[in-house]
Amino acid sequence: MSAPLSLVVDDRTVLDALARLSAALGPAGLAPAMAEIGEELGESTQQRFSAGTAPDGTRWAPLKPGTVLARLAKISGAYAKKSGRLGAKGAGAVMGMRPLIETGMLQDGIHHQVIDGGAGVAVGTNRFAGEWAGGAAVHQFGSRDGRVPARPFLGLSAEDRTTVLEIIEAHLSGG
Repeated sequence: MSAPLSLVVDDRTVLDALARLSAALGPAGLAPAMAEIGEELGESTQQRFSAGTAPDGTRWAPLKPGTVLARLAKISGAYAKKSGRLGAKGAGAVMGMRPLIETGMLQDGIHHQVIDGGAGVAVGTNRFAGEWAGGAAVHQFGSRDGRVPARPFLGLSAEDRTTVLEIIEAHLSGG
């Protein structure tokens, strides 16, 4: 069994705001805010797959030619029979190919969970967790041999940070 993949966000401004919320509502009062934060961060993480961007806004590395060819080989009728050139079906398939989207299983496997009775929230996936041969870890950090580039999908973007702070402030003000 593989170990879970863990990525910790340590943002002083967010942590200070959470400390204020905990002081105002008590530890048990954090659970609703954490659930809302988890929901928002889960959606944001899933949207990164469609956008093909990391939390810091950088574009993911494009698919390598070998990956494109391997995917095309799976599509019946992708190549014109005699010329070996791409047919209309293959050309359409190439135009729609994006990193980490072949089956959608990783993107659809993003979930959140309030932990320790509201002390925190975990956002991530158990899909291939910790597997370095093609799972979430290799996509997040890149392969150890350098053949698969990192395409980070987990993390806190600048927009996520603003959203989290807005959620905390709303809970502080009783909203």
